[in-house]
Amino acid sequence: MHSETHPAARPRPTGRQPRRDLRSDQSAHGSRQLPNAHPARPRAPRNQQVPSLQQPGHRRQQPEGSQRPGYRQQPGYRRQQPGRRTAAARRRSARGIAPIIAGACVLAVLAFALWNIGAVVAGIFSSDASQAQDGNEPSTIQEAVADPGDIVIGLNGDEDTYVLTGEEYLEAGAHAAEPTDGILNDKIEISGDVDTSQAGDYTVTYRVKDSSGHVAEATRTIHVVDDMETQQDGIPIVMYHYVYSADNPPEDLNANYILDTDLDAQLAYLSENDYYFPSYPELKAFIEGTHSLPAKSIVLTFDDGQNGVFTLGGPLFEKYHIPVTSFIICNNSDAGDVVVTYQNPYISFQSHSFGLHQPGGTVGHGGLISALSKDEIVEDLEHAQQILGTTEAFAYPFGDVTDDGRAAVEEAGILCAFTTKNSWAHIGDDVRALPRVRMNGGTSLDGFVSQIS
Repeated sequence: MHSETHPAARPRPTGRQPRRDLRSDQSAHGSRQLPNAHPARPRAPRNQQVPSLQQPGHRRQQPEGSQRPGYRQQPGYRRQQPGRRTAAARRRSARGIAPIIAGACVLAVLAFALWNIGAVVAGIFSSDASQAQDGNEPSTIQEAVADPGDIVIGLNGDEDTYVLTGEEYLEAGAHAAEPTDGILNDKIEISGDVDTSQAGDYTVTYRVKDSSGHVAEATRTIHVVDDMETQQDGIPIVMYHYVYSADNPPEDLNANYILDTDLDAQLAYLSENDYYFPSYPELKAFIEGTHSLPAKSIVLTFDDGQNGVFTLGGPLFEKYHIPVTSFIICNNSDAGDVVVTYQNPYISFQSHSFGLHQPGGTVGHGGLISALSKDEIVEDLEHAQQILGTTEAFAYPFGDVTDDGRAAVEEAGILCAFTTKNSWAHIGDDVRALPRVRMNGGTSLDGFVSQIS
């Protein structure tokens, strides 16, 4: 185990936006009350005398058989029987209703026409170009994201990606799962265009639908910039193992365990100092010397898939919006269930092999990998990939590496593989066997900072 001195961290690119929450906000709509169009007519008090309209000296006659006090009949007046209307009144009523019926018909026709126009416009906008994670297939998900149900979806890599103008935008994809449907990574559809020849902010959307019709989505903002301070020479890839709390320490407490409060302090430091978390496509291209990363880039990994990483670490990753990788031993009977049960927007589940995490070899720590052929290793890696639904990264069990192991990693389509050698990864290293910075339990915050700076 050794340490190296590396260049100090540089300030972040100017104008970088603060971290944002992936969850959508819900709008509230107000209401208004219409004024009364016909205010009530004021009534005279019950005992107030109403001025008479009669001519002086004229006496109104009361109708025969139905005299009431105060009732007078004007000359020539004929009382109309209840329920009857004169012909003139009927003609006036008919003339008043006709325009209303005609207006209602016109409004109905206009409403129908507008509805059709709206449907056409909606069809045009909903036909936006979209692609699946594994190809350029047309989108089949057009519903508005109203109810994600129990789907959990998250991005691979930083939710705010930075690219220099003229360099390639490297799509990292996303991950998703749902309790009933399981892992949904292969059902995620990606939409959005990024023009790296033109500086500006672009949005890429990741959307997935489960068997019950629920739809969830996540978005990534890509900042194409003309200039930024870049990571030089190498990058720290931090290796953790287990997380525990002070009120429930493990019986075999050792250097592989980090206290949850210490992890909280380290993540807070990374967040407050605006560190960048590249995806595996970005990391691979950086190591190969074909892609620039922002200054203060870092990758966080956790080996073995211990529950404390999910139950204690998971809320912290969400709190600080920091993406990490959990390397899962896939021959554990609950490996697939772990991915679904502990799905987290900020945890990417990657392979720690299917059955290689056991003794039986003669290289390094004696892991089984050195006793197997390339084809046998490929078979193991592909088995693990089928369980996890991911192929981006792999951690060698016990850190043991062989030439057949490197060849198998490449044949299995894995972008980056990691050992337990304690060092930064540098430009020009073999992406099939990258070293990592071991972060032991009990390391102070100053010690942490010195190892990643």
